[in-house]
Amino acid sequence: MKSGISAWVQAIKRGDVVSDEQFDACLNAFTKRHTSTHYTPCDVALQAVQFLCAEEGRGHRILDVGSGVGKFCLMGAALMEHAHFFGIEQRNSLSTMADELADQSGLNNVSFLCGNAMNLNFKDYTGFYLYNPFYEHLEPFSAIDESIELDEDYYHIYAGFVRKQLQNMPKGTRVASYYGMGDEMPLNYDLVNQSFNNHLKCWIKR
Repeated sequence: MKSGISAWVQAIKRGDVVSDEQFDACLNAFTKRHTSTHYTPCDVALQAVQFLCAEEGRGHRILDVGSGVGKFCLMGAALMEHAHFFGIEQRNSLSTMADELADQSGLNNVSFLCGNAMNLNFKDYTGFYLYNPFYEHLEPFSAIDESIELDEDYYHIYAGFVRKQLQNMPKGTRVASYYGMGDEMPLNYDLVNQSFNNHLKCWIKR
């Protein structure tokens, strides 16, 4: 596994085209089962990272809410050595896997935390990635497992918290959202780009 994630990271740094299958090969059997529905595709991650870190001269600190096994953060850290990527994930099994991959990757600009995003201060970060992080509370059949309590009320609580946090961020804050209904996005953000059949949306605070 060590050589697998290291090889994937080094290929990204060289500018090679990397595949989702290469990343999947680094996962254990449990986490690999959910790769097609819960982990960001490599080409989507590439575009999202480039958008979030487009401004030069900034110490980018990018937060991935619901980071799973850390695929987006690991790819971002490999692509942007000047930026630091942070992932927060409620499921201990996924967060542990992300930590293991980070340790084996050789990257020093990526960090993972097992916990609830409502315990974070979003002003500690400069940009955000949201891959439909709360949808499973509306559709429990889409959940990875039953290790966290699922309830429709949680969807509205979490989406409302993120929306309020983003609303109070400084002008120019960037957010990349993939899938989802956009309930987390405040009205004071402009949609500046859409791609991948309009599933990847890029936002800037005005």
